[in-house]
Amino acid sequence: MSHAERGDSKIPLILMILLLAAVIFVLIKVVPARVNAYEFKDFMDTYARNECWQRNEDQIRKDFMEKAASLELPLKSENIGVNRRGSSITLTAKFDVPVDLKVKTWVLHYDFKQDAEHY
Repeated sequence: MSHAERGDSKIPLILMILLLAAVIFVLIKVVPARVNAYEFKDFMDTYARNECWQRNEDQIRKDFMEKAASLELPLKSENIGVNRRGSSITLTAKFDVPVDLKVKTWVLHYDFKQDAEHY
């Protein structure tokens, strides 16, 4: 008995291949944006613990903007917060990364906050 006589069809296989291709496409678009965002978060963490104590607010904003630009993140200076309280500091960064999926734009929202103490 042939496949056609048993009622088998290639349509489920074609649909699975299309679904797999769509998933791979989305991953190719989203993963680099997420990796860059979390690399920026790691930068904020290291910066808060080590480098921010020798810099003023403008220098911190400039350093954050340079790092965001190198990672192709759409961070604006007004979305960077620097709050010093005695021997502690809080750094914040808020930004949205639009991901073009051809049929829809998916916006990834990030709101990072890093606290550090200087002893």
